[in-house]
Amino acid sequence: MRLLLTILVFFVGAQCTVAQSNTSSVFRFLDVTPTARIAALGGNHVGLYDADFSLIHVNPAYLNSGASGSVSVSYLNFFADANMGFTSGAYEFDKIGTIAAGIRFVGYGEFDRLDEDGNDLGNFNANDIALTGAYSLPLSKKITVGAGIDFIHSSYASYKSSAVAFSGGVFYQDTTSHFSAGVSIRNLGGQITAYADDREPLPLDVSVGFTKKPEAFPFQLSLTLKKLNDWDLRVFGETGKPSFVDNVFRHVIFGGETNFGENVTVRLGYDHYLHEQTQTGQDFDLAGIAFGVGINIKSIVVDLSRNSYSRLGGITRISLKTDLD
Repeated sequence: MRLLLTILVFFVGAQCTVAQSNTSSVFRFLDVTPTARIAALGGNHVGLYDADFSLIHVNPAYLNSGASGSVSVSYLNFFADANMGFTSGAYEFDKIGTIAAGIRFVGYGEFDRLDEDGNDLGNFNANDIALTGAYSLPLSKKITVGAGIDFIHSSYASYKSSAVAFSGGVFYQDTTSHFSAGVSIRNLGGQITAYADDREPLPLDVSVGFTKKPEAFPFQLSLTLKKLNDWDLRVFGETGKPSFVDNVFRHVIFGGETNFGENVTVRLGYDHYLHEQTQTGQDFDLAGIAFGVGINIKSIVVDLSRNSYSRLGGITRISLKTDLD
């Protein structure tokens, strides 16, 4: 069963990654970083050391038996009136494995509805939702493999769309050397119904990453190469190809975290692609930089993060996690 799951995840991923493009604009909320911890580290790291089940949207192989009985919630106040929330829970079943479920929801607020002549037709709401199920199995003491499925639905007035997406991943962690690595394939699937019957690909993301804490160095360092299925990453309005070096760095997410005592963790991160998308062109610009803090209060873990979008402002996230057992 374990071998079959591993082969299925990567055979299907290898066959289908070329068929989907990350330039799609449909269901882009699936790319939003789910929790404050990895948001403070720059973005969706897939090989994060000591990752937990709340990151099943990033790599389902993060799920393990130690998460059984735990729940997590996250909230971010997006730009304008948009609000986004995440919640997830995990449980281990004997002779079956560890299963998790989660919900991602985005509410974009209320909008005025007008016809082509500008006549007021009332108001409408816009929202996105994704229901996630994930399953994982340990292949050894150091290697876990996981798979997930998402049921996605968007509603913007009379325009609606739904889809099914699959994800898979492998995660390796060695506590002796304080090293971890992961591979993740996310959002592999297609629309069931489309807006005005105009079908678009889902935002597929193939990522690899690792984390290492060098000896006698205070920070645990994480690096992820994202969107490897779309190598030519251009920003809006960019007509020519970016230079090779610039394009490589657009795929990189970098972060570090260090502990102050047993209960406080400080984090920093950087996403160069986000910097390129939102920078103002000034000599000193904080676009793409992230920072945050994690606090353990008895059985509750509280994480806070702040990501800079330059003149667009910043996004603050808060995440809570606890064990109900």
